[in-house]
Amino acid sequence: MENKLKRYLMFYSAAAALGFFAVMYIYTGFKLSAPLDDAFIYFQYAKNLAAGHFFEYVIGDGYSSGATSFLYAFLLVPFALFLKGSSIIIVTYFLGAACLFYSGYFLYKTTYKLTSDVLMSGFAAVLFVTNGNILWGYFSGMEIGLFSVLLSANLYMLVSGAGLARRILFLSLLAMVRPEGFIMVLILVCMQLLNKFSGGKKEKILPYLIPLAAGLIYFFINYKFTGDFMPNTMRSKSNFSLNYFYYTDILRQGLDYYLDFLIRIFNGATGHYFPPYAYFIFLIGLLPGVWKEIRDKKAGLFAISFLWFFLGVMSTIFSSFATVHNYRYSMPFVIIFCLFLSYGAGFILEKAEFGGHKNKAAIKIAVLSLFIIFNLFTIWANAVNFGRDCRDIMSQSIAAGKWVKANVPAGERVAINDAGAITYFSDARIFDLVGLATNGQAKVFRDGLGTVFEEIEHVRPKYWMVHLGWFNYERFTLFKKPRMTTFTIDKESPYFVVGSPEVGVETDFTLFNSGDTMKNDHTEKNTFGQVDVIDVADIRDEKKHAYRIFSKGPPNVPGTMFEEEFNAGTRDKVLEAGRITGGGEEFTITGLTPGADLKIVRRVFDPPETLQKVTVDGAAAAEWKSPRADAMYHEQEVTINGKYIKGNTARVKLEEKSVNRYNSFHYWFLQRRK
Repeated sequence: MENKLKRYLMFYSAAAALGFFAVMYIYTGFKLSAPLDDAFIYFQYAKNLAAGHFFEYVIGDGYSSGATSFLYAFLLVPFALFLKGSSIIIVTYFLGAACLFYSGYFLYKTTYKLTSDVLMSGFAAVLFVTNGNILWGYFSGMEIGLFSVLLSANLYMLVSGAGLARRILFLSLLAMVRPEGFIMVLILVCMQLLNKFSGGKKEKILPYLIPLAAGLIYFFINYKFTGDFMPNTMRSKSNFSLNYFYYTDILRQGLDYYLDFLIRIFNGATGHYFPPYAYFIFLIGLLPGVWKEIRDKKAGLFAISFLWFFLGVMSTIFSSFATVHNYRYSMPFVIIFCLFLSYGAGFILEKAEFGGHKNKAAIKIAVLSLFIIFNLFTIWANAVNFGRDCRDIMSQSIAAGKWVKANVPAGERVAINDAGAITYFSDARIFDLVGLATNGQAKVFRDGLGTVFEEIEHVRPKYWMVHLGWFNYERFTLFKKPRMTTFTIDKESPYFVVGSPEVGVETDFTLFNSGDTMKNDHTEKNTFGQVDVIDVADIRDEKKHAYRIFSKGPPNVPGTMFEEEFNAGTRDKVLEAGRITGGGEEFTITGLTPGADLKIVRRVFDPPETLQKVTVDGAAAAEWKSPRADAMYHEQEVTINGKYIKGNTARVKLEEKSVNRYNSFHYWFLQRRK
């Protein structure tokens, strides 16, 4: 039976690949495309790796960590040696078919080890490989299939008693496939330690340091070249990368979303992945085994799968991109769900008497067929979505990349928000506004349009190719009018993140650095001279001055403003970013002269009436009262007595005493000349 299943799975996987390839080809007008831009990020890294540039996204810019999967990027390298342009997409269908076959095969073998039931084992494999969402993911050009097949292989290793060397090999591959894979390995090693110290299984622990080390390699490489252990892909998408947040607030929101996600996706609330009540059948299959292993003090397949599933899905949920691209970040954990959904269904059907009906097996098949019939609808829906997604990527991202190649002078810096196809097809000197391919930009991106603009003032790209749904700067003196080109799509699906239209423009530098200087005279006829300055929302400057905002309640996320307006009392127009808070600010001033009066000048926009306590190095130094003013830029000032200035630096704290929220865009610090 096993050999027959293998033949069927092999035929089906090839047919599925051919079918999705045909759908793509038809929707794109017989051209090659992927259903999401991120696939081209892997293609770009593979292309440059093949050319001898170690994880350089833009040759000459050095290492970057925009590839979530270290392993998958290397897997594509041999093909990138001889396949150019869109042709590498063909390889992803072969890889997807291979991963689909082995995922189904390992799932069958694992279920059979648990049940010794050919019917339920076959059902588990078919349930997984016929899910339309899974097919979308496996043929997307991403690492989804590779991650899933390594999960399924390691599940089989757990239950089959495979040799230690084989287990270590597959765990090492799992640890390198994605950061979540490393988390899975860490969980398993912890469970093995518990088994050892609980007096149960006599397991060797030292060999498990090998997969842990394999997984840590990527993190340490990132740290060596970027100064950050986490890859850019995680930094740019994780809610914990926000500059200002409450952990309790993030955890509360995340857990609420996590529970809702489990119900919507795995219990059929959306009718998108599984039929209603599938989640409860999954729990029936999983929880009794978990309880037995806890009682026996011996963590095995059930306890480890429980942690892998619930912690694995949770690790993908605390991201602002968790729902995009068919929930692709959580998709690999569906293989665990299908295993225990099948196990639970088998348990229920075995306990059911069916009124003593003689054709019990036929009734079982009929019941299980309902799940497969549901899957047929998901295949149809996802095949259509797949075709449309490929068409949209071709008509926007790929077309934009080819346009940049033909129209932007070589060597000019281009600001983009979708790093994949534009770079792959143009090889332009891109600046990734989101921070996947540009080191250090991820935390800037998480603060919004304003902080990104402040960084752009440093980078000064001459061209932009961005989706206005992400970076709508058209209303500012930043994009030259008219647009150079526009790429649109008719309608985006709910899980798509393109943000149509995509526009190509030149940069208008007219108002760059317009906020760097005071527009009104605060020197009192040169009695005061400037000693320091802070450009608020410029991450570089904030770090230099240990600047931070604080809040009396949950902060605004990301808590930034971006405005273009005239300055009060002058005809100067200012374009710059700032921050808003209801609590206050802290920062360190440098270059001070001890004993000299200090004047603080702050640029604000449309200010409310405020009353602030000013503390210098812990001592209450002044109260700063500012009136309500109109919707323009204004410069407010307060003077601190020189007796509070004890050294060359001072730590200043501004604390809002009223209930009003206030903003700040720039600070200048002047001292009385002696």
